[in-house]
Amino acid sequence: MDTQNLVHLADDYARSFTAVTADHSMGIGWAAYKLHGKVFMLVGEVDDKATVIVKADPIRAAILRGQFEEISPAHRMSKRHWLSVVAGKFITKALLHREIKESYLLVQASLPQKRIRNVGQPAHKGISRRQLQPLARRLATELPGVSRGRPFVEKLDVYKVVNKVFLIITDDPGEPIITVKTDPGQIETLCEQYENVTPGRYLDKHHWVSVEGGKGVTRELVEELIKQSYRLALKAVPQRLKPPV
Repeated sequence: MDTQNLVHLADDYARSFTAVTADHSMGIGWAAYKLHGKVFMLVGEVDDKATVIVKADPIRAAILRGQFEEISPAHRMSKRHWLSVVAGKFITKALLHREIKESYLLVQASLPQKRIRNVGQPAHKGISRRQLQPLARRLATELPGVSRGRPFVEKLDVYKVVNKVFLIITDDPGEPIITVKTDPGQIETLCEQYENVTPGRYLDKHHWVSVEGGKGVTRELVEELIKQSYRLALKAVPQRLKPPV
């Protein structure tokens, strides 16, 4: 990704979230993107390089700094809680969008509860209870190295990558849910933000969430949760066994 695309994509995606404002309160040459007055992204120049600065969980921040040479401790902000991102060959649109969204969610979680209820994701069309499971099945089977079966009970349709579970679809008309693996630090925020997301129904509630179609649940959210669950499952797989992606 080049510098022009970095700035354009960051600006466009940040503005797609509801209740977001942008101003220059952080100084000349810096655009500050805020949610109810709280900064979740800065865009400006550091050492003559266009830079996007976002908030991150300290552990996540440390991991990302170790993985990507284009990601470093943030300029102007707390180096433990904020990241600077510059353009480079390893910075993709998906990665940039993910980190902006994570920053937005962290700031959102710090808002008073009455404000959180009024803040949503970008205005994408929601999916119904009836649409959720067919969508999840299609998204899961498109991923490399996926197998499926019913190893637990007949009503649980289980999807694995190299024998690691990443998706469970409940075939029960009274409980049309999917269950996916997620980062423990995201569970509370997801459950607060989406009334149809709850701690995992069958597995460790500190690492899994269950999702039902309906208010606020979009195709984009379901796709992101399934892909994230797939990636988390793959972390436990030896490199030599991982499917080509």
